[in-house]
Amino acid sequence: MDFTVRRPPRLFVALVPLVLAGCGSGSVPKGAAPGEVGESTSEIRIANSLSTDALVLNAISTNGPATTLLANSSLSSLFDPNPMAGNAHIRKQLNDPDAQKFMEYLVSCALDSSQVLGYYNPLGVPGPASWKGKAGLCTDWLTQAPTMECLNRVSGCLLARNNALGRRVELSIRGEVPNDSSIFYLEAVTRPAEHDPNTAQHKSSFSGCGAGEVGESRDCGWIADGIGVCTPGDQIWIGAGGSVSCPSGPMLGSTWGAQMALRVCEGVVGCDSGDTTRLAEAATSCDSLGPVASFTCPAGGYYSVMTAPYDSATFGVATIDVYSKMWSRYALSEQEVFAIREGAFYGNIFDAKYLATQVDVIDIAPPGEKPKYVVEGDHVVIPGAIYKNMYSCFDPAWSSPAAYAAHRVCALPNSGANCASTVVGACWGTSASNKGKCQLDDGPLVPGDGDFELCKDNKGKVWKEPVTTFLHDACGPVEAGKERACVRSSKR
Repeated sequence: MDFTVRRPPRLFVALVPLVLAGCGSGSVPKGAAPGEVGESTSEIRIANSLSTDALVLNAISTNGPATTLLANSSLSSLFDPNPMAGNAHIRKQLNDPDAQKFMEYLVSCALDSSQVLGYYNPLGVPGPASWKGKAGLCTDWLTQAPTMECLNRVSGCLLARNNALGRRVELSIRGEVPNDSSIFYLEAVTRPAEHDPNTAQHKSSFSGCGAGEVGESRDCGWIADGIGVCTPGDQIWIGAGGSVSCPSGPMLGSTWGAQMALRVCEGVVGCDSGDTTRLAEAATSCDSLGPVASFTCPAGGYYSVMTAPYDSATFGVATIDVYSKMWSRYALSEQEVFAIREGAFYGNIFDAKYLATQVDVIDIAPPGEKPKYVVEGDHVVIPGAIYKNMYSCFDPAWSSPAAYAAHRVCALPNSGANCASTVVGACWGTSASNKGKCQLDDGPLVPGDGDFELCKDNKGKVWKEPVTTFLHDACGPVEAGKERACVRSSKR
């Protein structure tokens, strides 16, 4: 799975914002356009489609011996592409597909984009395989045992990235790592997502082309450029070197190199040519110079722009500009696109004594046959949280916080069962008598990023490594028909 995370140089100072995309678009900002976000922010935009069921009932994180091994060993010592190397117990547990999905997410939270963890995949056509890092929250884990701070931070990341539906939800996570504000990176210009949120499939248009692919309607070789916001119903022009109208309309943008094409999509996710979310395509303009595309601003107010050479065998660069008669803005930052603060996630998944149940892979060896592996314990129903040492709190702006929280962290939300965490209440208080669970509404390392810090569990213990999440769409992780659960009384 490909996650959209852009990292700065090591000396670049960064921040952390929260993001998810789901059932529709966020509302259009009112009043003056928000200001640009500076470079002194540290946030990660990362994707989420780990189902709650896979998170809470898999043969690694819900298996005591495997969890203990993870908490006390380097990843490279446990996993090895050689079927005879690594740890035998871990190798057997990978016969559970959900255990492999859990590890895919663990590696992408813990390691950075330069790191790869090899393993032996016993499923399908058995053989060597690998997981790639992305967020870089615990890079040393590859070669040495993790610290408790690392385990807590990765636990929060894993919990933030699950939802009961297993939908592909883009999110920006925020947090603090003392003395290293470059761990996270906030996109100054956030790009359209490249995966369908419902199927989690990578859009064909963002894949490579074969020989001889030409035209603005082809579905390969496109690059995600930026996201814009506009006034619904307004006429918008997007250009890269052509005129809005001839003979004397305003010029928009520029093109360098080969002839370029543009595509505009509704919302914050890219599109293929035949998608209902496609708003416009263009490879030229009335003056036969660079491309200009015109469209009506959609009801949700957000649109995405993609660029590509007209001929896939050539190379060019499009610099986009926008023209409209009413208020609009293009090349929004991550903090502007993902503006809905959801809540905080914290605790430690990697402590076997806090597991409410066990999942295991059992080998069955019929006489004269090769061993067969069966996953046991993955169909139980456990009231409340399966990870008894994981917690979440919600932003006080939710109108129905209990309903929202249940649908966010429970595999069986209607009965409150098979939950990934215990929901402890509001992260921040709304009055002197209701102070909330977190001591800080905005951590001091990056002022203004809105990360909850120093958050208490239901026993009063303070956790110093919470992960805060922000959404683009409040209904993103919520089941269709449950929209009342994701209504908010205000937006950050």
